[in-house]
Amino acid sequence: MNDYSPGLPRNSDPFLKKLRRKRRITGIVVVASIAIIVAGATVALGRIAANRATPKATQQSIADRWLAKDFAGVYEACQASLAISPLDPFYLVFNGFSAFYLGIAESDGERRSSRMDEAIFSLRKALIDKDAPLRAEATYVLGKAYFLKGIDYYNEAIDYLEEAARNGYSQSDTWEYLALAAQGTGSLGKSVAYFDKAMAATAGSPELTLAAATANAAAGDAAKAERLATEALAMTSDEYLAERCGFLLGDLLMKTGRQSEALARYEAIKDKNPQSADAWYYQGLALFEMGDPIGARAAWRKAVSIDPMHMGARQKLSERS
Repeated sequence: MNDYSPGLPRNSDPFLKKLRRKRRITGIVVVASIAIIVAGATVALGRIAANRATPKATQQSIADRWLAKDFAGVYEACQASLAISPLDPFYLVFNGFSAFYLGIAESDGERRSSRMDEAIFSLRKALIDKDAPLRAEATYVLGKAYFLKGIDYYNEAIDYLEEAARNGYSQSDTWEYLALAAQGTGSLGKSVAYFDKAMAATAGSPELTLAAATANAAAGDAAKAERLATEALAMTSDEYLAERCGFLLGDLLMKTGRQSEALARYEAIKDKNPQSADAWYYQGLALFEMGDPIGARAAWRKAVSIDPMHMGARQKLSERS
């Protein structure tokens, strides 16, 4: 008996056919939904099992890799461990340390900056925990990471490096980083003081001594700058560094009215590097101040013949004597 359409067999009733088709579709959707839920649960359980199968690296294994200078291995182990315990200060600290040293090794500036960003984020996150290990060391690395981010971050570099030093942790390069950062921010007095500490910590470095001479010259202490530049020149066997010392000494001598001594410095640079357009240019300045405008213009023409785009020499040649 067909209760829906009297007079038609149940198998032929169009309404019943539509109802049966709808029920089949509903059943398929339900089955599919159950399958998706089961699949999702399986994936989730698989992840849990994977985490259980890959435990966090032990602190000893991290320390062993660190002592072996396996920075990539330390980084990978810390990343895996932080995936399980994202707030663990030990793994955050060593993740920051390894990111910093991996960044130093990068030749690409953008990748290096990205590594420094990661080091800064990881170390600052670790230091939120009052029980974070190696706090002073982490603060020191933070300061260096900020310094390597560039001049816009020098104030942060100074803050963290000074904090590390106050907490009893400083390295031979701490004072040099502080000196350069202070110089970059225009704090010339602090820069000079930090250079003094840097030279005491690293005696006999001509590069550091020349940097200190430059800082003292900028701070207005010409006598100390001259002494340090002379010491740096005597220390070095590097021709490029010796040339930089010669130019600084020549500038200091010119500013203190000793043009003939400055001229001798520029001649010494030319003896080593006859193609130094700057040496010819500054020689021209010395000759001009000594009352020899013809010799000065000849020196400036030589500078332009070596470097046609030397703006200083071109400017002098365009002026009326």
